[in-house]
Amino acid sequence: MNADASEAFALFYKDNRGPVFRALLVGTLNRAAAEDATAEAFARAFVHWEAVVVHPNPRAWVLRVAWNYHTSSWRAWEARRAADPPAPTASTLGLGVDPDVVKAIRALPQGQRQVLVLAAFAELTPAEIAEVLGKADGTVRGQLSRARAALRRALGHGSGPEGRDG
Repeated sequence: MNADASEAFALFYKDNRGPVFRALLVGTLNRAAAEDATAEAFARAFVHWEAVVVHPNPRAWVLRVAWNYHTSSWRAWEARRAADPPAPTASTLGLGVDPDVVKAIRALPQGQRQVLVLAAFAELTPAEIAEVLGKADGTVRGQLSRARAALRRALGHGSGPEGRDG
């Protein structure tokens, strides 16, 4: 990799590491898993930088790799979970997010939880989320709408007017 490409990757990493890590941290509530998936995804992006840099959405590429990495390692983690100490809370992870919000997010079905954290914490559009997760745009929009409605209900904010979620 030449110096210009190294500088471009370094800037990309600096600008995108935080949102990628936060999305994974909120989605998993497991700091180690979020750190591992983020590091692995950026390491793969570095190795494949020539392809990633020309991708229509390099951050989405990294997020997809990170989510896939986490998903593939999830079964092994699940097997070890019984021996682990109690799951950390939002406050012990230092997220700066209301613990009730995190608890409500964690109660969502996995698909809804993924699209919600990618929208709220990685600041992706539904189209970008669809790309990251390999889902249809309409599927993502539906899951996001249902996730937001469930979150409002869980937090006692009612269902709100239709059409605000898309």
